[in-house]
This record gives sequence, C-alpha cells and structure tokens, in this order.
Amino acid sequence: MRKTTFITLFILLFSIQVSAQLEDRLSYLLEQDLTEYAKPAVTSIGVGLNSAGYHDAYVSKLFGFSIGVPVMFVFVPDNQLTFKPVGLPQGYSAGTETATIFGDKGTVYSGPLGDVSYPDGLNISTVPLAFPQASVSFMGTELMVRYLPDIDLGDSGETLSIFGFGIKHNISQYIPLFPVNISVQFLYTKLSVSNIIASKNTAFNVHASKSFGMFTLYGGLQYETSTTEFSYVYKDPNNVSALDGTEVNASFDGDNSIRMTVGGAFTAAFFVLHADYSLGSQNVFTTGIAFEF
Repeated sequence: MRKTTFITLFILLFSIQVSAQLEDRLSYLLEQDLTEYAKPAVTSIGVGLNSAGYHDAYVSKLFGFSIGVPVMFVFVPDNQLTFKPVGLPQGYSAGTETATIFGDKGTVYSGPLGDVSYPDGLNISTVPLAFPQASVSFMGTELMVRYLPDIDLGDSGETLSIFGFGIKHNISQYIPLFPVNISVQFLYTKLSVSNIIASKNTAFNVHASKSFGMFTLYGGLQYETSTTEFSYVYKDPNNVSALDGTEVNASFDGDNSIRMTVGGAFTAAFFVLHADYSLGSQNVFTTGIAFEF
C-alpha cells in the first residue's frame, strides 16, 4: 500500500510539472500554430481523464461504496511528436517540422527578418496522470465523483485542479439469468490551470464484465470528446512580430473519439486491484487500487 501511494504521488507531481511547463511554452505561440503544437496534450489529457470509469459492470441493487486512486499512462505515438508550422512570417519556408509539446527540440527557421525559433517540447512519449475518485451505488445506479483541490504549481503562482462526475446504470438487471453484467455510463471531467487552461472532457460507454471467483474480466466500448480552452499573453521570443503582448484566446478539440478497453480486476476482502488497456487515438494503460464494499 505504501509503495502504491508513493507511485501515485510521484505521478501526480510529474503531471503538475508537465502542466506548468505546458503553459510556459504556449506563451511563445500564436493561435495558428498553437493548435498543432498543443493538440497532442489536449488529446492526452482527454484520454487520461476519460479513463478509469469502471472495472466492473456490476452495480449493487442495495448499497455500495468505493474510493480509490486510478493511475493512467498515456502513450503518445511518434506522428504526434512533430508538426509543420503555418504561422511563419512571409518569406520563411517550413520545409522542416518542429516539435509538438511532447517532441524534442524546436526548429529554427531562417528568413528576411532573421532567425525564428519555435519552442522545445517536453521530450516525452508517455504521460502519467492520477487522481482520487469515490462512488456510491444503490438500486443498480452508481454516482461517481472525482476531485483534486487547487494545487500550487510553484513559482508561476498558477494552480491545478480537477473535478468530475459520472453516472452508471446496470441494464442487465432487467434480463433474468443473463450470464454477464452490462452497464452504460456517462463521464464528465474538467481540468483547470488557473485561468490559462480549461480542459473539458466527456465520455459515454457501454461495458460488460464476468466474475470468476475473486477475478473479474471486463471490457467496453467508449465514445469520448475533449475540448481545451487557452488564454494567455503572447511573448514573441524572436522580436519579429508586431503582435507581441497580444492576448490569445483559443479553443480546440483533441483527437479523441472511439476507444476499446479490455482489463481485469482482482478482489481480496475489501480491496480491488484493477488494470486495463485501451486502444484509441492514444493508447492508455490504467491501473489502481480501490477500497469498496
């Protein structure tokens, strides 16, 4: 249990550090290049926050309670590590791609106004996230809440917070002697970094499970969306733009759409250890431990 807590805290701190660095790099981009630079992160946040909605399709008809901390590892594909900029000044050629937020080094482009450099990425291809969540269930319906209070991001003075909820209903209870449990679920989760970043994520899934003693096999199909709003002041690092100091307000969607999930859960007394893998625009491995009855 102590090891699990340590890993969760490490992942949470890593996620906070990524959020702080993301905002710092965004300020060097205007809206036309912000979309392609930040879209992999918008997608990753959506993939992570739309995960861990279930590890069993069964819902108690009387009363149930669960509290736990899921941990997600989102895998960024190679084709989301670079992009071709479109916001270069006239007379510049974008013949070479530059880094997205998850890529490595930003590219320097030469032209009539001198060198124009694009920001570096974080040079990572796996994005970890973690957050606490709790749920109560009755009459075949489960209500879930996710919450992370304002956490200081350090010297920047910004804070990160997470709030979300979900509702799940077991539909197989209406079919006598049905061999598996089937439920439908709706999820909504919002991640905010002060007034700079607001990521709103929704998901609707159908999932099923079958128990074999202490082990439960589960899987599901999910449709999801992710939209992030950005608000910051543009800082021209190249001193070639008359737009330096302009306020940028932009909103765009991630590449989130359909995912398929397969996983398993092991129950011992009141503790459940679960793990699953999802295939989608970005694949994600989800695990965690929960206390439930």
